[in-house]
Amino acid sequence: MRKWIKKLFTGGLASSMLMMTIIAAPTTVSAATDVTVNWNDVKQDIDGFGVSQAGWSDAIYDLQEPARSQIMDLLFDPNNGIGVSIFRGAIFPQFNPSPGQYDFNARPDQVWVMQQAQARGVNKIMATTWSPPAWMKTNNSTTNGGYLKSGNYGDYAQLMSKFIKEYKSQFGIDLYAVSIANEPNSMTFLTWDSSEWNSTNIEVFVKDYLKQAMINEGVQATKVVVGEPSWWSEDLMKDALNNPASAERIDIVGGHNYPVPVINVELPTQPFSTAVAKGKKVWMTEVSKVDSYDPGMGSGLKFARQIHDFMTKANVNAWMYWTGAIPGNNDEGLINVYKDTSTYQLTKRYFTFGNYSKFIKPGYVRIGATDNPQSGVYTSAYKDPATGKFTIVAVNDTNASADLNFVPNGFTAGKITPYTTNDSLSLGQGRNIQLVNGKFNSVIPPKSVVTFVGENGSTPDPEISMTDDLNDWSKTFSHTSGLALDSSNSGYFNGDTSRVKRTSGTTESFVYNIPNMTNFSATLYQFNQWNGVAFYASPDNVNWSQIVHVSTDGVYTGSQWYRKVYTPQSAIPAGTNYFKIELSGSDSWEKQVSKVSIHSLP
Repeated sequence: MRKWIKKLFTGGLASSMLMMTIIAAPTTVSAATDVTVNWNDVKQDIDGFGVSQAGWSDAIYDLQEPARSQIMDLLFDPNNGIGVSIFRGAIFPQFNPSPGQYDFNARPDQVWVMQQAQARGVNKIMATTWSPPAWMKTNNSTTNGGYLKSGNYGDYAQLMSKFIKEYKSQFGIDLYAVSIANEPNSMTFLTWDSSEWNSTNIEVFVKDYLKQAMINEGVQATKVVVGEPSWWSEDLMKDALNNPASAERIDIVGGHNYPVPVINVELPTQPFSTAVAKGKKVWMTEVSKVDSYDPGMGSGLKFARQIHDFMTKANVNAWMYWTGAIPGNNDEGLINVYKDTSTYQLTKRYFTFGNYSKFIKPGYVRIGATDNPQSGVYTSAYKDPATGKFTIVAVNDTNASADLNFVPNGFTAGKITPYTTNDSLSLGQGRNIQLVNGKFNSVIPPKSVVTFVGENGSTPDPEISMTDDLNDWSKTFSHTSGLALDSSNSGYFNGDTSRVKRTSGTTESFVYNIPNMTNFSATLYQFNQWNGVAFYASPDNVNWSQIVHVSTDGVYTGSQWYRKVYTPQSAIPAGTNYFKIELSGSDSWEKQVSKVSIHSLP
C-alpha cells in the first residue's frame, strides 16, 4: 500500500479503486477544548502547601554546607525554590522525659530547620505529636500504640502548651498550630512512635484539658489540629466537632491519605462535611508512597493528580507531602538526600508539587474552572483577591497532547505565562501566551503538569507577527538545496497549493532571520510519521540550540495524512535572531511544512 501511495503523490499511476479506498478512510478530528475560568465563582480559601521533617530534620541538618542550605532554599525559598508555605514538625517524647522535667533543646536539628524555614518566609509552622512520653502511656512505651492514661491528660496538655511557649521564647519560632496526635488510628504493631486515640478521648482531652492549659500558658492564639488519621476520614473527630465545648478549641481538622490496611485501598477523596459545617479548616497533612522508588514523572503525575483531587473534590485548604527531604532511594520525600556524600537528588515529584506550591500562595482562593475538560486531563484555578494575580494548573496524565482554550469569565487579562514539568522540563518557563479572540490557547504536552500564571487587567505583550504561507522563498533567509515547493494533491492538504518538502531522504532545513524572536508555530502535514521534525534558535546563525517543542494531535485530512501544529514547549532563548526548521527521515515526501508564523519583539 505504501509504495502505491508514494507513486500517487509523485505523479505515478493510481487506480480509481485505490483512490476511493483512501478517501473513504475514517476521519478523526482533534479540536481545542474550552476551559472556562470563572473569576466570581469562589470556592475554598487556600492556607498553603506543606512538607514535614518530623523525625527527619537531621536529614537536612547533618549535611555539609552548602548542601543543607541549598535544600532549604529549594524547598522554602519562593524565588529560588518551590516556595513551600507550611512546615510540619514534631513534639517529641524526649521534650518531657519525666514528670516536671522539660528539655525543648533535645532536637537541635528541628530547631535549625524550623528557624531556616521561618527565615525564608514560612509563617505556618505546625507540630504534631506521634506519641506522648512513655511515662504517660498505658503501655509505658512510645511505640506500638498504647493510649494516653486518663490520669495524665493534664500533663500532656501542659507539655503541648509549654512547647509552644518555649519554642517562641528560646528559639524565636512562632508555632502556627499544634496537633494532638499523628494517626490516632495507629496499629499496635508499629515500630515507630505512635499512640492510639478514640473519638471520646479526643473530645474530652480538647474540651477539659488542652483548652485551659493553653490559656494558662498564654498560647491560646496558636491553632489546634485534631485527627490526622492515617486514611481520609473525619469519623474520629465527629464527636469533638459536634460538642460545642470541644469544637470551640478546634481550628483545623486534618487527615492523611494512606490506604486502609488489609484492603489496601484509599478512601474516597470527599469533603469533611461535619468539619465544614462547623466552620473549620480542613488540611490533608500527610501522604507519600512508602514502598517504591520512582524519581520520574510516574510519581510526579500521581501526586499532581492527588493534589488536584483534594483541591477540587475534597475542597481542602491545605495539602502536604510527608517529607521535603529524606535519606536514600525511596518515594517518601520530594528530595532524596545522601548523608555520606552530602549530595541530593531532585525528583519530578518535587517539581510537580512545585507546580502548585510555587504559584498558589496562602491567601489565594480556588475559583471555578472546568475540572475534567478531556479524558485524563484535569484543570483547577486560583486567584489572589488582594492583587488580582491568578493561577491555572493543568495535569495531562495521557500519552497524547491536550489542546486547551482557557476562557476568562468575569475578568480580563492580556497574557499568561506557562511553567511546564515533564520528562524534558522541570518547571520550565514558556513564552507568554496572548489572549486571542477571548481565549488563551495552549497545547499541554503528554504526561505533563503545566501551571499558567497571570494578572487580572494585564495587557498583551507588544509583538510583531510574520506569517509565511510558503508560496515562495521570499520570507526565508536561506534553505538547503534538497528542499522544494510542492503544489500537487492539494485535496489532501485542505486546499494548500504550496508546501515545503524534501527532494530526497536527506536532512534538510530552512532558516528565518527575525530579530528578537519570541514565539513560533509551524503547521505540517505528515503521512502518519511523527518524527524527523526539529527546531533550532540562534543569535548569530552560527551557534544553534534546539527548541523543545510540542504538537497538537494530528487532524486527519485524507489518506494517511494528518495536520499537526508545532509550538515551543519552553521559552525561546532571549536574543534569538535566527530560526531553523529541520526535516529528516528516509522518505522525502512523508512530511511537508505548510505554514510558519513567527512572533518577535518590536
